[in-house]
Amino acid sequence: METSTGLAGIVLGPLTTAWSMPDACTVYVPACATCTKAYRGQQCSGKVAGSDGADCWPPVTVRETPKPPFFGWGFYSPGLACPTGYTTACTAEYGGRAGWDIQFTLVPGETAVGCCPQDFSCTNRGGGNVCVAVASVGTQMIVETGVCPGPGLAITGIAQATFPDIITTTITGAVQTATREMILLAPMFQLNYKASDLASASSSATTASATGTNQDPDPDANTSGSDASSAASANNQGGLSTGAIAGIGVGAALGGILFAAAAGWLWWKRRKRVRTTRQGSSVASTAPETSHEVDSSRGAWQAHKPEPLYYHSSQNAGRGNVPIELESQPPAVELWTAGSTPSRGRFS
Repeated sequence: METSTGLAGIVLGPLTTAWSMPDACTVYVPACATCTKAYRGQQCSGKVAGSDGADCWPPVTVRETPKPPFFGWGFYSPGLACPTGYTTACTAEYGGRAGWDIQFTLVPGETAVGCCPQDFSCTNRGGGNVCVAVASVGTQMIVETGVCPGPGLAITGIAQATFPDIITTTITGAVQTATREMILLAPMFQLNYKASDLASASSSATTASATGTNQDPDPDANTSGSDASSAASANNQGGLSTGAIAGIGVGAALGGILFAAAAGWLWWKRRKRVRTTRQGSSVASTAPETSHEVDSSRGAWQAHKPEPLYYHSSQNAGRGNVPIELESQPPAVELWTAGSTPSRGRFS
């Protein structure tokens, strides 16, 4: 198999961000109805295999004339990001072992990456870098295929196809069927970079992030007409924004609610304390009477007792309260009757 290695190559330009190719660049075009190879990223040229489509390559600073398929245009440097839909399939370092027969040589301190579609591998065939995948029995692949109708025309008949597939051929009048394995080929994009390129990219990303963080978005950027002028005037005079005013209003409302709740709680607590005091006074009024009151009630009770046998005379005021026995009725004496002996009564 023909290979092309050890070439100085052409720097096509930088590729530091992901790039998306047109949809037509993802369509595989078989060389013929029964051919076992299909090419991607091609333009219709009237040739069997077509030519590399210039629109299917990331932007370049040096435009290459389309060449036979997969001859290799050059490499991107610094190259830090594979195109969308592609991924890192192989790598090579200067002075080290390469993951494929690298087409373009490296310089000291340089690393190369080969970008290919998912499930493709790097190779060097047909004169340069190329990505390849083989759809064989046990390794089924589903891709979009189309037909090149003629030079300068767009690919037509785009449809989904599954490989390997069954094809029918006629040989000397006999119809035969066979399982066709398909070799799928796609452009490989070689990206070269050095450690300094990575450091520079990291520094740029950090600076961009810091700049984005420090930027103060203008809340009135979408304001138009007189509203924009009013907003700008308010901002220049140090006025509050609508959001700030709304925040103050909400805060004031919440503060009022909290104040009312606190006042209600204090009023309830004060009312409860007064009620408790009144209940204590009521209990005290129903408590047992004092000694004086008891004495008064006792006097009322004594008023219903029989008169005492002693009293205090005013004549004894000078001698103190000396009890004097009161006069009392003499006890009953049995009257004398005839024929009986009278009893002696005792008089006090």
